[in-house]
Amino acid sequence: MTDTQDEKERALRELITVLQLEKHARAATKKDELAFLIVNDSHRIATYEQAVLWAVDVAGNIVIEAVSGVARPDPNSPFLQSLTRIFKSIASMDNAGEIHEVMASNIDQSLGDDLNQSSLFPLWCPFKDTNGSVLGGVWFNSRTRWQQKDIARLEFAIDAYSHSWQALNKTRLSWRKRFYQLSAKLKENKIRTALLFGVLLVMLLPVSQTVTAPAEVVAIKPIILSPPVDGVIKKINIRPNALVKAGQILFSLEDSNIRNKFDVSTKELDVALADYRRASAKSFSDEKTREEVDLLKAVVEQKKVEVLYSKELLQRIEVRATRDGIAVFSDENDWVGKPVRVGQKIITLADPSATELLVWVPVDDAVSLDDNAKVRGFLNVDPTSPIDGKLRQLSYEAQISPDDVLSFKLHAKFNETVTPPRIGLRATAKVYGKQVSLFYYIFRRPFSAIRRFFGW
Repeated sequence: MTDTQDEKERALRELITVLQLEKHARAATKKDELAFLIVNDSHRIATYEQAVLWAVDVAGNIVIEAVSGVARPDPNSPFLQSLTRIFKSIASMDNAGEIHEVMASNIDQSLGDDLNQSSLFPLWCPFKDTNGSVLGGVWFNSRTRWQQKDIARLEFAIDAYSHSWQALNKTRLSWRKRFYQLSAKLKENKIRTALLFGVLLVMLLPVSQTVTAPAEVVAIKPIILSPPVDGVIKKINIRPNALVKAGQILFSLEDSNIRNKFDVSTKELDVALADYRRASAKSFSDEKTREEVDLLKAVVEQKKVEVLYSKELLQRIEVRATRDGIAVFSDENDWVGKPVRVGQKIITLADPSATELLVWVPVDDAVSLDDNAKVRGFLNVDPTSPIDGKLRQLSYEAQISPDDVLSFKLHAKFNETVTPPRIGLRATAKVYGKQVSLFYYIFRRPFSAIRRFFGW
């Protein structure tokens, strides 16, 4: 067999190898499978020390996808970080879309030093889409200068790799291309076109903005009963949520200290009166005593005031209902023997027939509301029978709700046809705001989240 025949057979085997490699690349069904084939099986058509597969992600960043001989490349390794900087530099050059040998003199000096230290000859093999944009590529490192025949074989294989990589990654199209493709498809199918315009029209329909929030049935203008003086609760005379009459004793305070003060001030008043009377009788004959009469009289007046004050405190230690209603509080055992201060709420006196709905709307869910906006409450005890009402009052300042959520406080009065529910019942309220398009109604929250994220 002659040398010419040997060369022909060798060239034929090389061509068959390239075609087989192309076939395997196009038959790959997974991205990892194709990446492994590119960096490892390319040894069959070219000699190299190392191959690195890289790609450009959606954000335009360069990502190392695979390295020959390595199961999972570590992107934080110094070697791959150095390669990433080199790839980024080369990708910005004019010849980034062409296969070529990379010389240290053609890139930044700091990056070129890394290449000189490796003592390798790299080959830049980019992947391109139909528009000529670089999607990624393969970086082959060889210990010898690249021969033209090796570059030619790799060029043929790189074309197959690029096509398969683009197909498996499903490269995103620009919005213009997607729009044109959608328009062409819609022209081919009139039913889809009609459905699309129907959806667009539905999105323009006006609907009322709504927000659901936790609510509670509360009394309108309740009376807060608190101790008139600092002291200790001695007795609660009623049960929680009991009906009481005006003047009925609700609770009383310990009276030991106040009663002792009253007894002491009474005796001090008797002593002051005795001194005053004795001085008054003696003043007729003793000029010096006559000067003390006015002072003793002032002392008597002071003691009278102290007695009256102590007596009034004794009368006030029993707290009475100022009107008929329901006495709302938690449990009598929570208060008996507990020290309390002036102004501290002990019992709320409410009219059972005058109730409203207190709604806590979280700040993130707040919508624009009109005066007398419609409010519908769904009681937890009977969610199938909603109760309707109208917005009566809306707070302008947000405050912490009982659920520890920053919220706006809404008061809604019930309609006249509604039987007022019991005070203390929990509910879920649905508040109806201004009318907006259905599109805005659906996408208001996503748009709000996007604006907060980007800081618009």
